[in-house]
Amino acid sequence: MITSEIRKTALSLLARWSDAAEKWWYSCPENPALGCYGTGYDHWGNHTNLKYAAAMAVLARFGEDLPPSHRQRCLYRALAAFRFSLGAHLAIGKGTLHDSVQWGNTWITALALERFMHGMYLLDEHLTDEDRDMVRRVLISEANWLTDHYEIVAGQWNSSGKNKPESNLWNGAICWRTAESYPDHPRASAWRERAHEFFINGVSIPADASDPTIVAGKPICQRFRGANFFPDFALDHHGYLNVGYMVICASNAAILHFDLKMLGKDRPETLDHHQRDLWQVLRRMVFTDGRLARIGGDTRARYGYCQEFLLPSLLYAADHLGDTDALAIVPRQLQLMQKEFDHNGDGSFYGDRLDAMKRWSPYYYCRLESDRANALGQLIVYLDLVDSMRLAAAPTIEKFEQSCEGVWSDQEHGAVLHRCPTRLASFSWRASGLAQGMCLPPGRGDEAEWLRNLAGYVRFIGASDSLEYGLTSHRKVMRHAIKTFTGGFITCGCIAEGLDLKLDDGWRSSAPAAEHQIIFAALPDGHTVVGMQFATAVNYRSYPCEIKGLHLNLPNDVYQGFRREIVSQSGTLTLASPASLDELIDLNSRWAVSGAVGVLGIYGSKSLVISRAADRRGGRYRTLFVEELCWPGIVGTRPASPGEVLIDCAWLTRTGATADQMQQTARTTSYGSDGLLRTVDLQGADGVRYRLIANFSDQPTTPAECAGPLSPGEAVLISLETGKQIC
Repeated sequence: MITSEIRKTALSLLARWSDAAEKWWYSCPENPALGCYGTGYDHWGNHTNLKYAAAMAVLARFGEDLPPSHRQRCLYRALAAFRFSLGAHLAIGKGTLHDSVQWGNTWITALALERFMHGMYLLDEHLTDEDRDMVRRVLISEANWLTDHYEIVAGQWNSSGKNKPESNLWNGAICWRTAESYPDHPRASAWRERAHEFFINGVSIPADASDPTIVAGKPICQRFRGANFFPDFALDHHGYLNVGYMVICASNAAILHFDLKMLGKDRPETLDHHQRDLWQVLRRMVFTDGRLARIGGDTRARYGYCQEFLLPSLLYAADHLGDTDALAIVPRQLQLMQKEFDHNGDGSFYGDRLDAMKRWSPYYYCRLESDRANALGQLIVYLDLVDSMRLAAAPTIEKFEQSCEGVWSDQEHGAVLHRCPTRLASFSWRASGLAQGMCLPPGRGDEAEWLRNLAGYVRFIGASDSLEYGLTSHRKVMRHAIKTFTGGFITCGCIAEGLDLKLDDGWRSSAPAAEHQIIFAALPDGHTVVGMQFATAVNYRSYPCEIKGLHLNLPNDVYQGFRREIVSQSGTLTLASPASLDELIDLNSRWAVSGAVGVLGIYGSKSLVISRAADRRGGRYRTLFVEELCWPGIVGTRPASPGEVLIDCAWLTRTGATADQMQQTARTTSYGSDGLLRTVDLQGADGVRYRLIANFSDQPTTPAECAGPLSPGEAVLISLETGKQIC
């Protein structure tokens, strides 16, 4: 899609949404010249209103094909929303927000302003002297507060309370923006220096502590306060490996980059600190259909928030970081938006999937709608600012995909990924809900649903199902290890299941009810992942109510047309969504193919089982219908004594497999058992035969094929063609 087509699509989506957004517009009774989109409350309510104002400003400026009355309404709404929010800032004090508070001078205030500022610049010719004075007073108030009263901190682990990469970036941006807007102000130099300090502590890593490189007049180490990222640029934000907030870090650099370029202002040398390094990792975590590959999961609404702000990040990567092929992702992300938009039919971005949210939280629903509107507005404005040479470079998905090939891992964080044109395989121990794998073609983001995918779990009575910021009190990673090799990886580890169980009336246990060992191996054939799992009850007599091994999530929502076909030994099963009831369906088959992957149960159960649910269950806010393909899949409460085996299974998934190929794979795959030593022999998609050996005992064991002992919980991969150990 050429630039003009991208622009046309984005403008069309935004224009039609502006009509639907009227449902959520509120004119202030005391002053009809003021109004807001959404609740008009503080925090995200105010962010929502300012993002809406920016989107309406974009339509007022660039909506040349809109009827004059529509365009005029957009201008009126932009000014009314802008004046409502800024007038309620504590530096102005002309009024309050609709929860009777004034806003400003917080760690997140600058984000609302940053995402609005491109819109304000578009409104410039319509601003009065009073408007400009409000903007000046608000920006100066925020820059002064951040310079004089805010402590810059950084820390790798979310639990430290100091993991602040994204807020350091947006707070630095508002300081720099204010200094550039009012360069004659006596505090302008102080704001600039403060901005440099924030930026150095945005995408910061441990090596920065001793880095003598002079940037903006000082060594990096002198401005360093702490590392927010791990050395390999993994980010533990909100308590899990958070690809989304890696994008937010890139997007805030993008916003300031393009706004300064639009205004012809100087950009800070520190703005791009490690942004290029971060992007080289992050780009591997983007499906080529435009969806983020959330290898560590997501606690937000699916296809929302962080996903939206990939758009300005892609433009920034192309314009400033030299990744012109990133532009090829933009039209595909727009196609994702267009598909759901067309399905809704009411002009909303999320009207169907988030219908329940409208009732229980208009505050949050409007926030998510405004995120997409805001990002589309940024796309429209910033696209014209991308260097014409970059736009002329003929970006292609093929070149982008080829450049993503390879292995990435973060040992300390417990995350690993291998990507090639035929498979994106990953595993993260510190994922949302703990332990999550993926095996998909890199262009099939629509097939991904994150929570506990390809990792399975054992749930006990007394465990709640909530996930607060990606963490759960009922599971804990006991150990993990990662080994990588050319073309793949093996990761092994153990999760304590059933911690912090509570039963009415008064019973509670802090000890784990089970130990769950997981082996996850991405073979060097570019298609296959093999999983092996072994879970036993420990410590006391417990009551498991749900046992799921393989646990392959199969989305069945708008992006699948609410219809999935499962082909197996039993024939073709069509699953229409939503399901009429919660149920388990036995496929009477060890193998199955659905969408982009084939599945084979190797040992540990008689048949694959599909777990269905009548309600959406994808993520914390339950925003996707999801089928679960399990091996084994057991639902129902029963007692379990210490030492009892709950899961002892192996399975494989293979991208691009046909039914015939999976039948053949089932015939040629075998397994063996010697005590608690397990082996799986199979032929890869490359024609090579492999053996995966795992030691599930608590003692070192030396298999005949290995030169040395296997430690407890360890696995090795051997090529049976050469007899050599691959890993």
